[in-house]
Amino acid sequence: MAYVESWNDRGSDAEFSNLWAVSSNGKTRRQLTQGSWRDRLPRWSPDDTRIAWISDRGGRAQVWVRKLESGPEIQVTNAERPPLSLAWSPDGESIAFTALVPSQMNAPAWAPEAIVPRLGRLREGYVRLFVVAASGGAARQISSGDLDGDFGIVGEPAWMPDGRSILAARDDGEIYSIRVADGTVKQLTRQGGRNEHPVPSSDGNRIAWLACERKAQSYAVRKVWVMNADGSRARVLSGSLDRDATEPQWSSESRTVYFLADDRGSTHVYAARNDGTVRQATSAAERLRGFSLADSGRAATVRATSSEGGAVYTFTVDRVSQPAVLAAPNEHLLAEREIAPAEAIEYASDGNTVQGWVVRPPDFDAAKKYPLLLDITDERRDDPRAMYGVDFSLRAQIFAARGWVVLCVNPRGTPGYGEVFGNLLRTRDPGDDFDDLMRGVDFVAAKGYVDTNRLAVAGGLVAAWAIGHTDRFRAAVVARLPGDRLGPRWEDPDLYVKHTPVFFAREFRTPTLVLADDGDREGEELYRALQSRKVESALVRMGPVEKPGERVLEMEAILGWLRR
Repeated sequence: MAYVESWNDRGSDAEFSNLWAVSSNGKTRRQLTQGSWRDRLPRWSPDDTRIAWISDRGGRAQVWVRKLESGPEIQVTNAERPPLSLAWSPDGESIAFTALVPSQMNAPAWAPEAIVPRLGRLREGYVRLFVVAASGGAARQISSGDLDGDFGIVGEPAWMPDGRSILAARDDGEIYSIRVADGTVKQLTRQGGRNEHPVPSSDGNRIAWLACERKAQSYAVRKVWVMNADGSRARVLSGSLDRDATEPQWSSESRTVYFLADDRGSTHVYAARNDGTVRQATSAAERLRGFSLADSGRAATVRATSSEGGAVYTFTVDRVSQPAVLAAPNEHLLAEREIAPAEAIEYASDGNTVQGWVVRPPDFDAAKKYPLLLDITDERRDDPRAMYGVDFSLRAQIFAARGWVVLCVNPRGTPGYGEVFGNLLRTRDPGDDFDDLMRGVDFVAAKGYVDTNRLAVAGGLVAAWAIGHTDRFRAAVVARLPGDRLGPRWEDPDLYVKHTPVFFAREFRTPTLVLADDGDREGEELYRALQSRKVESALVRMGPVEKPGERVLEMEAILGWLRR
């Protein structure tokens, strides 16, 4: 199997990634590409002798191909815009890929010629579908006619087994079949909502895909659907499973669709059969990222646990077997350090059961008192549609190593707990989620080992909301506030005022560090409000978050503020 391994380069302050291959028993591992660039999205050819991927070597991302055993690496495309996704044709002769095509602006009659390049546009362009020979050459755009206009393609394309057409979702929420020969388009889904990730069965008779039904609510569970190849007889395949499905994969005999779904901090594999039954295939406390299924029924994924930072491992989906680790690049690094355990907690909040995780310092002594950090940043970045879980958190480990008890919570609105729980954040956002977080602080504080005079909070929008609604925190860190999360301000100005942190500036008392990107209007506005209220505060302008050095600097700034 092939996978991507990333690393940070201190000298260039950049993150790079290369391709690796590992045998199915994990005994043989070798590097397929090597260089200071970013390789991603490896895809095997149908005969498993070649691999295609996207690489930005040379300064601009392109599709590349190489034979697994020997031979040169061949640049297949010469696209003006970087390819976003790719897929092999069933015969291995062609590769489909998507790329952004800039919009053509028709100059208005009133505009002087020198003004035209400066005219604003709501959209830079549209993602289109192309086909290129696997040996290289000129690419041919095939998404034309009905797929042009005002919509572009989203996600990865998928070839039908006969090689005559390609399935693709577009950003109008529907799935289409595009004939390779002439670009003829046929709409396959018509039930509304958001339809995405089409996957044809190996016999070509059915198509599985993911869909969220259109509902008058803030959140709807994403389910696995199936239809005939012509779009008829569409129905839900994942039954009553009340969790968001991802990564659908057909079994080799085209009877079962396997998929991933987050559930209460973990990720599990599920199997949905054509008869409507759904079986949970895995049950361990782990997070899974990426999912590939071989014809033999053996699956591969990247697993993370509270003590394992990410390992490639394999298991069988149709029978109970012992998972096998194929590659664990971080194993030796983590073995040299003491990893603080993460404890799952549950508590009641406004009639709901809320789940969270507590990471305590190494050599923790329950008889002592520790400062507590309510951390609502990490990978969530204040996104109520992301879930904390049992996976390894480097950020929490760093804080714990500095003596902090770290609390991470999944408040109402978080997926992984069902559609009802995910839909509890309607208009009080932030607000109700903040209430859940504070009850989590009370729950942990009641255990007796928290110094309630040394509470801190770190996050984005919800942390900014917190400093206007409680004075319990001795320190706060507000990082990279999102803009207009509540939608256009003019649509509901009263809602905007009620749920925008700066409108509660009269209650600001907590010493606050604001981390803001260049042009971060919301962060600067919050800092000015803190200063006008004469609250101890500082504003640090951060660079691009994708630079490893910036992430280190951000962590050092937070640690410095918390220990001041």
